[in-house]
This record gives sequence, C-alpha cells and structure tokens, in this order.
Amino acid sequence: MSLNSLLDKAISVANVAGKKTEEMVEASKLKLQEVSVNADLQDCYEKIGSLVYRSKKSGEDNEQAIEQLVEQADVLLEQLAQLQSKREEIKKMKKCPNCGASCNVDSHFCSRCGMVLHEQSDLVPTQPQEEQPQQAEQAEQPVNQEEKPLIEEKL
Repeated sequence: MSLNSLLDKAISVANVAGKKTEEMVEASKLKLQEVSVNADLQDCYEKIGSLVYRSKKSGEDNEQAIEQLVEQADVLLEQLAQLQSKREEIKKMKKCPNCGASCNVDSHFCSRCGMVLHEQSDLVPTQPQEEQPQQAEQAEQPVNQEEKPLIEEKL
C-alpha cells in the first residue's frame, strides 16, 4: 500500500469520525431540549391537577384557566414529538407502529414487541397476474353445502 492511499484512508476515517461526532452532539442537544420540554409539560400537568382539585373542593370555576393549561400542554406535546422525530432522524431510527419503540432503520422487526417493520406492499406477487383473477372468481362462487364432510361420523 502506498503512502498516498494510506493518507487518503486516514483522512476518510477522520471525516467519518467527525461527522459521527457532529451527529452525536446534535442528538444530545435535542435530548436536552426534550428533557426541558418534558419538565415544562409535567409542570403544566401539575397545575391542571391542582386547579381541578381546587374546583372540586371549593366549587370555584376554573374552567378557563384549565382550558388554557390544556392548550399549553397540547403545544408542549407537539414540540416534544417534533424533537423526538428530529433526534430519531439524526440517529437513523424509526418508531414501531405497534408499540412506539425506537428501532434501527435497517431493522425488520421491533426489538420490543416483534412487529414486522417493513411494509409488505413492495413485495412482488408470487403468482402471475393472469392467475389472480381466476382465484377471485372462485372465491365469489357459493360453497356447495351438500358436499360430504371431510370426517364422517361413525355410529
């Protein structure tokens, strides 16, 4: 191996390492933002709970304040979902449609629940197109009720 090819490989490795480090830093920043938004959301939930408790105990009408806090919680939940989506995109992750677990983009099955992650629609049908309409016609035909049962009863 020549010195130039060795240097080229070293530069390539350094570039990849730099890019991975940059991705990890960005993912860490997003995670910190998620923690902050989650703390704000918990605070909002506590305020809603406190207002509901006080309105039940004393009969105060806190509906308007509760409604404002619910709207604020909805905004925070949307922010949290966006941050999680960005972080998963950076880390090359996807969510399981069944349980919501984060899975590697290349995974075929969810590591938490075992759900198939790849869509089956992009698969090529195993039978030629000509045979499929015949099967559909057969499925539409009524079943003959007078056929002999598979297992005959012995008396």
